[in-house]
Amino acid sequence: MLNNFENMVGMNKSVELIPDDGMIWDEDEEMAQLRFVSTSGLIKEVNGLIGEFLSQYLDENVISVVTEVQFSHIRPVVVGERLIIGIRISEVIANQFTFRVVIMKDADKVAEGAVKRAVVSRNYLHRKSVENI
Repeated sequence: MLNNFENMVGMNKSVELIPDDGMIWDEDEEMAQLRFVSTSGLIKEVNGLIGEFLSQYLDENVISVVTEVQFSHIRPVVVGERLIIGIRISEVIANQFTFRVVIMKDADKVAEGAVKRAVVSRNYLHRKSVENI
């Protein structure tokens, strides 16, 4: 495991995302036909990107887990529109990482937020799982 997490502050990554039909906002039949991208779909993509990004710096005995998400979905997006997701580590306290997130469509901000993840032992999670059986 990376021992000095504090040195990671400022690290960032940007990726392109083209939302597909699995991300459709489908709470309402009429709105589903308009093929808008759901907020929960965007959050899922962001969490996956951050988890993948962070995992490359961790050893196999630990994993990062989402502990908090603050997210504002600012403007609608339709499935198939090209988006850019940008993430940046803004703070590290002990094993807690805070990422700032922005999602853009061309020059327009679609969403923004913050995600906190904690680095924890895989063994700890396994033990907790067994305790609940």
